[in-house]
Amino acid sequence: MPTVPRPAPAPYGGGVVVPCLVGGAAGWGLTAAGAGVASLTHAYGADLVTIGLLTTVLAVVYASMQLPAGTLVDRFGARPVALAGLTLVVLAYLAAAVTPELMVAFVARAIAGAGSAVGFVAGAEIARTSGVGPAGLGLFGGAAIGSGGIAVAVIPLLEPLLGWRSAWLSCAAVAVLAIVALALSRPTPRTLGRPVAAAGGPSVLLDHELHRLSAIHAVTLGLGVVLSNWASVILQRAWGLGTGTAAALAALILVTTILSRPLGGHLVRRRPEWLPAVIKVSLVSCAVCCAALAFPSTPAVALLSVVALGTLSGLPFAGVLAAAQARRPDRPATAVGLMNAYANALIVAGTPLLGAAVQRSRPTVGLLVVAAIWLLPYVALPTSPGRSAPRPARPRP
Repeated sequence: MPTVPRPAPAPYGGGVVVPCLVGGAAGWGLTAAGAGVASLTHAYGADLVTIGLLTTVLAVVYASMQLPAGTLVDRFGARPVALAGLTLVVLAYLAAAVTPELMVAFVARAIAGAGSAVGFVAGAEIARTSGVGPAGLGLFGGAAIGSGGIAVAVIPLLEPLLGWRSAWLSCAAVAVLAIVALALSRPTPRTLGRPVAAAGGPSVLLDHELHRLSAIHAVTLGLGVVLSNWASVILQRAWGLGTGTAAALAALILVTTILSRPLGGHLVRRRPEWLPAVIKVSLVSCAVCCAALAFPSTPAVALLSVVALGTLSGLPFAGVLAAAQARRPDRPATAVGLMNAYANALIVAGTPLLGAAVQRSRPTVGLLVVAAIWLLPYVALPTSPGRSAPRPARPRP
């Protein structure tokens, strides 16, 4: 099972602010189109499905760019790559805000997806090299996912002032804030460019332990996002809850991870030996909560299920991420990119599939399948990737 080396106490404060802003810029764009759907449909003369594709195109590029982003960060360093990725995000959204052309919006979202992927991976690497430990990684993860929830609340409030451009200009503004924070922060030698390991070293793609860690990260992060997209509809149609109540309960799945991810990082920082137990409890408990949502009962059960689901799914984030980075000190960003590629691929595939089950009035079957997927990583739990990295091949004389 994975363990994380007990780090020496590190000063908390400014060191975690920069990665949180970088990760937050990546997360904001993931929900921006959905948050501004009302004004965007009118501006583009499009229906809801077409506007939904603006989220899909970003998500597909975001998922596919995770591994290449990790390679770039490991080769050139987190700071310069993060600045380049965030600049790409700003330019893309400014172009989208210039004219209400749907094709321009699609191209801009694809470019922004690539820049956001670079931002997330670089943010995780900046957090690692800042010495903030698993607790700081947890704060980074909470900011990355929490910013998407904030965007849902803020963007509609900006529409009276900015109109249909509120979604795109807010994405650009958050990215500019992260750029300024990066520019003003003081780089340490560890955050500068670093060449990748010499040829002949072990490949990240062939690291079986890393794939097992990636499976845990995929379900605890990815399935939570998948469920948050459809929980409101399920609670309305199957449970008979009101629109407002159902929406509030669905939001708790992601909102609670803002607190549980830093909490999980704090636990692992203080007690690294607890990580195996945290992973097991998270996987089993989230599967049980998901199965509970498949069988409608009282609103109290729904509340308990979504709060437990969000809280327990967020606990392993920091420990699993830190374990992957510790296992591959030669390619820490590439390791994070592989893990996030797993999670986002699950989001891209799982969201429409669960939606199809809901649309065909089979939410119970869909939720039970999701519960089963949550247990899959339990079949092949990792052993000790946090303790040591695989040794590179020894060159022959």
